[in-house]
Amino acid sequence: MAQKDATLDVKKPEKYDNRILGSDKTFTTKYTIPRRLMQGMSTHYNFFFNADVKLTGVVEGAKQSFREDYTELLPFYNYTLDATASQKTELDSVLQKCNAGILLHDLRNEWIDDMYFLMGKAYFFKKQFDSAYIAFQYLNYYFQPKTKEELGFKKYIGSNLNDEGNVYSVSTKEKTGITSKIFSEPPRRNDALVWQLRNYIEDSSYNAASAMIQTLKRDELFPRRLKPALEEMHAYLFYKNKVWDSAAHYLIPALDNTENMAERARREYLIGQLYALDKNTTEAGIFFDRCIKHTIDPVMEVYARLNKIKLAQGDDEEKIIDENIKQLLKMARRDKYYNYRNIIYYMAAQMEMQRNNFDAAKTWLLRSVKYNNEDIDQRNRSFLYLGNLAFEKKEYELAYGAYDSLDINSPVVKDAAIISLRKDALGGVITKIHTVRVEDSLQKVAAMPEDEREKYVKAAARRLRKERGLKENDSLNMNTNNPFANNTTADIFSGNDGKGDWYFNNNALKSKGFTTFRNNWGSRPNVDNWRRMADITAQFKTPEPAGNNPPGEMANTAGHPEDISYEGLMKNLPLTPEAVQVSNDSIQSALFGLGKAFKDQFEDYAEAIKNYEALLNRFQDTRYQEEAVFDLYYCYTKLNMPVKARQYREILAKIAPQSQYIEYIDNPKAVEERKTKLKDDATRNYEKIYDLFLEGKFEEAIIQKAKADSIYGNIYWTQQLLYIESVYYIKQKDDNSAVNALQHLIHIDREAPISKKAENIIDVLKRRDEIEKYLTSLDIERAKEDSIAVVEEKPRAGVQEQVKTSGQPRAQEVAAAKETIIKPAIDSSVFNRPKPAPQSGFSYDPSVQHYVAVVLNKVDIVYVNEAKNAFSRYNRESFNDQPIEITILPLDEDNKLMLMSGFSDAVGALDYVNKAKRVAGAQVVPWLAADKYSFIVISAGNLEVLENNKDIEGYRQFVEANYPAQ
Repeated sequence: MAQKDATLDVKKPEKYDNRILGSDKTFTTKYTIPRRLMQGMSTHYNFFFNADVKLTGVVEGAKQSFREDYTELLPFYNYTLDATASQKTELDSVLQKCNAGILLHDLRNEWIDDMYFLMGKAYFFKKQFDSAYIAFQYLNYYFQPKTKEELGFKKYIGSNLNDEGNVYSVSTKEKTGITSKIFSEPPRRNDALVWQLRNYIEDSSYNAASAMIQTLKRDELFPRRLKPALEEMHAYLFYKNKVWDSAAHYLIPALDNTENMAERARREYLIGQLYALDKNTTEAGIFFDRCIKHTIDPVMEVYARLNKIKLAQGDDEEKIIDENIKQLLKMARRDKYYNYRNIIYYMAAQMEMQRNNFDAAKTWLLRSVKYNNEDIDQRNRSFLYLGNLAFEKKEYELAYGAYDSLDINSPVVKDAAIISLRKDALGGVITKIHTVRVEDSLQKVAAMPEDEREKYVKAAARRLRKERGLKENDSLNMNTNNPFANNTTADIFSGNDGKGDWYFNNNALKSKGFTTFRNNWGSRPNVDNWRRMADITAQFKTPEPAGNNPPGEMANTAGHPEDISYEGLMKNLPLTPEAVQVSNDSIQSALFGLGKAFKDQFEDYAEAIKNYEALLNRFQDTRYQEEAVFDLYYCYTKLNMPVKARQYREILAKIAPQSQYIEYIDNPKAVEERKTKLKDDATRNYEKIYDLFLEGKFEEAIIQKAKADSIYGNIYWTQQLLYIESVYYIKQKDDNSAVNALQHLIHIDREAPISKKAENIIDVLKRRDEIEKYLTSLDIERAKEDSIAVVEEKPRAGVQEQVKTSGQPRAQEVAAAKETIIKPAIDSSVFNRPKPAPQSGFSYDPSVQHYVAVVLNKVDIVYVNEAKNAFSRYNRESFNDQPIEITILPLDEDNKLMLMSGFSDAVGALDYVNKAKRVAGAQVVPWLAADKYSFIVISAGNLEVLENNKDIEGYRQFVEANYPAQ
């Protein structure tokens, strides 16, 4: 029986206050056999059954969406609590059914504990561990065994006040008879104890979980049916604490707690992984074998076999690796594993890297990609591994190709941001490497004797044309390469005789088809296997370093020139001193850029040294000499080679005695202080220029900015300054200057909200003529751009008299009378207080209509209108159900008010202010400094007073004293 001494204090809605619930009858109605049957069946089949089905569906859905990664240690469970918690609607429905099932039925029926148990599980799967703890603990306390004499008294769990005398127990004794097992359900209190353990573990309460596990293990009354579940919790505790051997040990007896053979095989695979982590290869092999025997998942079987092969040990490690790879290749040749060759070759690459055989690993990874049909995750895994290995081995072109083929959003990529940055950096490095290689090759060909050069270039042209599928006399830009062109003389009397000819007998159709194919797909060689995967594999055939290339490789390393005729290739050769100088400049720039990239982006100082020294050795008078020597000093210092570093310090002093880099080496602190002072001075000057622009002193601002730029350059420009400068240029119709300023703004921080706005403005400026032409053709009256719209009809004071003010302000009644109101998020009760005494002529009445005013201080009308447009866009997007009108009211020489109407009372106006304040600086007017604008709320009557006395500071004090959250 359940809950004989518990009461439920449920607060009912007023209309149902006199209604008696089923749970209320527990203490007033006799529990007869018919009542017991009816209450049990109703609770079971109307509530418990449906709630249990829903909860099972939630877990099954989470399992179906879960994706296993057999290359990593498997998670303990084949679903995540994040996946179950995402099904909030279903779990809320379970909780609702549990509550209804408890409240609408007699609390003495046998299914009430099951309802509480489901409730605790539902909270657990919602990841509300505190609520789950309360539900399980309630079940633990109120459903513990009690005699009739003990009802109404507190009985501590684990006390010796039980029938077993001195037997210490916290569990509920279960009936083991056949009749009880057939006709009744076991008490759910014991199940709740196990689930409370998992709740502790998920909530990281490991000490509490450990203590409870030991208590239950010593409990003689703990039922045998739950012992596998208890062992599972013990294993899970060790798994979370990364004690792999103990986790595997306790997970073995928990295998009986799996629902089906597939889950049992998964557990066996996990046990094998845990033993492998503990270097217990014997036990690991045993459980991988069991997994292979039981699993119905072919992918799991493949990985189990691969892991077993990896476990092979012996005295000769090289021989063991060879044997393992032979076993893998033997698997790959079997038809059974044909579709899993990508996984097998990936594992072979990992084994090759155990003996640091990168070339063989690269071959297996390329095969893994080649034989990948539909497994996108494995494809990404292969590309990621290949890219990382190639990057470590300094094969940067191969690494870039692998990263470029990688889906950066794949769950396989754990550090997507790092890979993305590395890929971008590698793109620049490869471009520079390619530049050096191409220019070296071109110079090498140009230095040949004329006859030899001519012969070589003609041979290169023939080879390139052959590679592109062109004949000897074909041209890329002519149709002479069309083999189906009709070269016969046209018969003008033939009419349409060829209309019904078969395609391959109709030269006109064949010629047209060839031309269409060429236009769509370009020139393709006449070879088999056009499948995309072959192209993907081909891109990893990296060229040899420039120094090892024979002259005949010039055309390949020069890329794919558009004009591959003899004349076109000759144009690329640097045959004049001017062309040689241009080529050398390209090489110098590329070598210096490579040194910079390796030093700053990759922190590969050895590779940076290699490129810097190549630059200085090849070009002693390079324009990068001073900085390259300093960077060499820096790189040798980082590599802890002080002798070489001092050597380059001396070289720098010799070639540039007054260099700033020498001062940086000898006194870096002074240089940093000077830089800081320069930055502070520049910031102050540009802030003054920003204020000049905002105040409309454009000519002075332009002069001061030109002067500052001549001193500081452009590194201290801010996005706000560039934006308002671009607005001025747009006003002057100097679109080129405006676009330049906006592009520099975007370059500073592309992800900033103001950058998105700048991109939109650039797009509009590019279409300015088109837009103006369209607008000019419209028959509309356009307001002057710099005019100030003043509210001519001022709100009458009589509006306030329409509101009854006897007692407290009736803001809600006024709001109800309006159709267009912003729903307030501020508690209107804060206004329910006596009106204060008038201050500076202002009156306090929060129930009347209010404006939101943006006070703009020393801001020119050009930027006032820009701010007005910005707030209009914000209002349309965020308050589209509220027609808010904006007008500009000049208050005095320094201040202008941007008035927004449409608020029925102070509550709505303050709610708007609170929302707008949070986003104004980042989204609405990010170009406007925070000290240039502020928000206030003001009634129509107070606006009239403010217009007359111009006392904006006095009104601010009035607002602070009377309006909350202002």
